[in-house]
Amino acid sequence: MKKILLILFLSILPLSPAFAGKVYDRVMESGTIRCGYAMWTPILYAEPNTGELKGIFHDLMEEAGKRLGLKIEWAEETGWGTLVEGMATDRYDMLCTGLYHSTGRAKIIGFGLPVFYSPLHVAAKKEDMRFDRDVTALNNPAFKIVVLEGEISSIAARQIFPKAETAAMPQMQDYALILKEIETGKGDATLVEVETFKNYDAANPDKLKLVGGPVSIFPTSVGLPRDDMAFGNMINTAIEELTNDGTIDRILKKHEKYPEAFLRVAKPYDAPERSGKKD
Repeated sequence: MKKILLILFLSILPLSPAFAGKVYDRVMESGTIRCGYAMWTPILYAEPNTGELKGIFHDLMEEAGKRLGLKIEWAEETGWGTLVEGMATDRYDMLCTGLYHSTGRAKIIGFGLPVFYSPLHVAAKKEDMRFDRDVTALNNPAFKIVVLEGEISSIAARQIFPKAETAAMPQMQDYALILKEIETGKGDATLVEVETFKNYDAANPDKLKLVGGPVSIFPTSVGLPRDDMAFGNMINTAIEELTNDGTIDRILKKHEKYPEAFLRVAKPYDAPERSGKKD
């Protein structure tokens, strides 16, 4: 009898008011999720002529909103360095742009289930051979890594290459300017995603190179209110559904130029092969 009562108690926990925080209550009452976001093509970007938002996380959130029966309001654009703090001060309900998971951010916000994984590479001048054999040679005070302040390149550089000097550029700068700093010799290297590097390389061929394999691979997802279990569970269920039915894969294929740029989330099971034989 005690086991039956325990099972019944656990089954109703997710529905208990104690698990529904202020964000969940507000969203259910208004029927709207207020999104904070930062721009990064093709994660999320605006059409130059119309200002219409597009990109991977735009399509993801709009589809999630349809399935949840909720309106997605793109409430506030902000910079990468202030994005997390904006949610902590209740300016929006969640971060609807692609965020790398990091321990620093996790002290302030929660993270959704990974939508995809992003490999981060070292980029250096084409003729620079100093890091080719061993990329850890970059971890030296003699070398300068150019980063974007508040963005994952600055976080990863300080974690992976703590001895190297870091030179941070303002967060609203286009990352192409970071790569230009390396091309013109104002820095020795930077950390960059495949998509960003390949776009730069297409416009500036044979100036830079990716050195070796990825130095880190980050799960990328939305940002959630840290203490609102009901809201987080609702968003994560939508992400899980969109992953398992292939919607996220289709969204990625729509926006990605380079197949190796966004690593898919592995499915938690392998469907049994059908032999075509009847029992």
